[in-house]
Amino acid sequence: KSSMEREEQALAGAAMLPLARLAPARVVARPTLCVKSRRGVTGVSIADATGGTRPAICFPYGPISVGPRVRFPIAPNRAVGPEAVTAAVTTVDAFGVSAEQWELIEGNLFGASLLPYLVFLYYLGMPESKMPPRALFGFKFLLVFVFGTIPCAIYAKLVYNDILANVDWLHGPAESLLTITNLLIVIGLREGLRDVKGSDGGKRSKVSSVSGALLGWSAAATTATLAAVAAGAGGGVGNVAEAAELAASIAPAVGDVAASFFRHAEPANALSLPTWVIHVSSLIEWLVAMGLIWEYADATGNQKYKGLTWGMVPCHASGIAACTFHLFYNSPALNSVVATQAGLTVLGNTTIAIAAYRIAIEGGAKNTLPWEEGFVAPWKKNDPIGVTTDAKLDEVGSEDFAANIEEGATAKEGGLAGWEDLGKVWAGDSDLVLILKLALVSTVVSAAVKWGSLEVDFPFEPSVWLAFTLIFGPTALNMIKWQQISAEESAAR
Repeated sequence: KSSMEREEQALAGAAMLPLARLAPARVVARPTLCVKSRRGVTGVSIADATGGTRPAICFPYGPISVGPRVRFPIAPNRAVGPEAVTAAVTTVDAFGVSAEQWELIEGNLFGASLLPYLVFLYYLGMPESKMPPRALFGFKFLLVFVFGTIPCAIYAKLVYNDILANVDWLHGPAESLLTITNLLIVIGLREGLRDVKGSDGGKRSKVSSVSGALLGWSAAATTATLAAVAAGAGGGVGNVAEAAELAASIAPAVGDVAASFFRHAEPANALSLPTWVIHVSSLIEWLVAMGLIWEYADATGNQKYKGLTWGMVPCHASGIAACTFHLFYNSPALNSVVATQAGLTVLGNTTIAIAAYRIAIEGGAKNTLPWEEGFVAPWKKNDPIGVTTDAKLDEVGSEDFAANIEEGATAKEGGLAGWEDLGKVWAGDSDLVLILKLALVSTVVSAAVKWGSLEVDFPFEPSVWLAFTLIFGPTALNMIKWQQISAEESAAR
């Protein structure tokens, strides 16, 4: 053997996996003779639990099995012995809670968040609430995201024995459903504002209809892709998952080249740029929707809609918690952050449910419960298409209606500047142009986060308290902004 081969064999221990839970059940946590060196990668095999071997394709971030089971490549940065693996699996975080206990807490909280959201949809869907139809559909579409991520998480656990966040090729498409949800809400609110203000004669623009149709098609395509991947777990279309995973395995090699220009090397479970764009755009779009809802309250005269903006604050904080967890490369030491995300989801869904109830009552709805006379099931209600403009203008009067819009716009000019102001700044753009601008801004911010984090140390040194600061700091600023706007509007009256 050449000296280079002997050197690579001596360094084979560097390819050992850091956590046993990241490896499939049939593969031991020590891939053999597949290491990254400056001159290339040695292609060998993976030792099976039965003592046999299976062929493997080697990339700079570790081997990929091409046998009946496949897994995402991992980039260990040091050799880990069996005792270290066991300690990592059973470790507890700063609160003294194990990973298994956090998973139980997270699951219960996420499950509990569904009921208040259904209550929210019920009251928001009442004709008296006068929520723009496409925006209402966007809020309903969130259920597709909720139930779409469940099979993806199960697939990641069964096939990779890992969390969904560490399987990027599956994580990104699942989260894209949330981005589509938020875009539908934003476009729907813009349509509602145009209808109420009469800026388009009460008719939706063709560009808006086209952009809405594109979102609908993209939502259907994403859902179908995830369904195909989920079916692949049962062997139906397994080639789809294998092809997607093979494509995703090449991305770390590209990232490794880019990382040579930065202070730190990027871990293998880091989010790809498209997945970061999906997360960041979801946060920005939610803030834009909050601003549009505040404006819609002034436009329609139903001031209870401003309570919905306030109720959406914990939901946005939940999204920040998810991004914070990814910023620290999904470190198990920050499992409490995921539990915090789940808790904020429960809180946010509860607050928006209360806000939707107040909106409906303010609009004249009767508070009927399922067992009371006069109760109408949500699926039997008619969407309030074409009702918003005429009914509200007749009720308020054209002069008072215009005064409401002018007063709200003037009051909102004060306070802190934020992403939620983009809806007003870009109000003159078509929906399609707005989507493109949001995509561009999200891409720039995502690139700054993804590669800028490689120039600092804190993402590689997980701190629970720093993570909480990153979550609740921006949330506090968001609340201060809306409090300032509320105070200015109260003073103006």
